[in-house]
Amino acid sequence: MTWFERSVGTVAAVAWLGIGCAGNEVPAKELAETEASIRAAQEVGAEDTPRAALQLKIAQDGLQRAKQLSADDEQEQARLALQEAEVDAELAVLLAKQEKVEATASQAKSRAETMEQAKEQTENLDQAKEQTEKVNP
Repeated sequence: MTWFERSVGTVAAVAWLGIGCAGNEVPAKELAETEASIRAAQEVGAEDTPRAALQLKIAQDGLQRAKQLSADDEQEQARLALQEAEVDAELAVLLAKQEKVEATASQAKSRAETMEQAKEQTENLDQAKEQTEKVNP
């Protein structure tokens, strides 16, 4: 056996052992990232908008499912559930922000329409005043 073949064999064995050891539990970093995404969704008000609230609930359920899968020694499934929960939480953040942007845009549109109506009323009053002055000099 050549030096290269032994090296490749050793690297493969170490990698295989590393994968095996890594599979024993869901990494705390992944769990913390998912929990942070859920907190972020809560902080932007995802619970206050229907679509975002639904997505947040799905994320929270996914987190609980991941914890249960990990406890049942289903680590790969737990990792997938954590990834899904994190994506669901991030979607909840985006939906909540979208709702706020749409509400702000709607308010701005309403204010613009009100200002346009006030401008028209002012112009009408000015025209009426001019006509009154022509009739009664």
